[in-house]
Amino acid sequence: MPIFNRHFFDQEKGIYSPAFLANVGPILDVEVNVPQALMDLSTTQNIPVPSPITGWALIDTGASRTCVDQAVLSSLMIKPISTVTMFSANGQAIHEICPTKLYFPSLKLSIDFGSVISVNLEGQDILDKPLIVLVGRDILSNTLFFYNGSSGLFVFAF
Repeated sequence: MPIFNRHFFDQEKGIYSPAFLANVGPILDVEVNVPQALMDLSTTQNIPVPSPITGWALIDTGASRTCVDQAVLSSLMIKPISTVTMFSANGQAIHEICPTKLYFPSLKLSIDFGSVISVNLEGQDILDKPLIVLVGRDILSNTLFFYNGSSGLFVFAF
């Protein structure tokens, strides 16, 4: 079982920082890529496969399904396969559903999704990198997720 621990440390104060975790959130490095089936098809047809796009994934216990930034999916030329009505703090909206592949380097874990929800995460930069994925309960239902806010630590195990 791959296990990832992140302790946020305040370099100036020389202590673990609950405030830093509260401000940044439980984040993981992520690569978004075309799904394996599309990659295989492109390879057999000698069509260049776009390079993966990297950024942050935020573990979001409020998201029922994993979401990926729509600009990332467009850059990878991934076409939607359907739509879904989604409810959020902004109300009800229709979003596209796309297949994709996510790779979490810190866990050495790759997940080929039949569908993720395309959302607008534009301008959501964290520590000078873009937020491009919201990890939803569809992934969390198969993991151990521990958030210790008082010590600035979270654990994510798949």
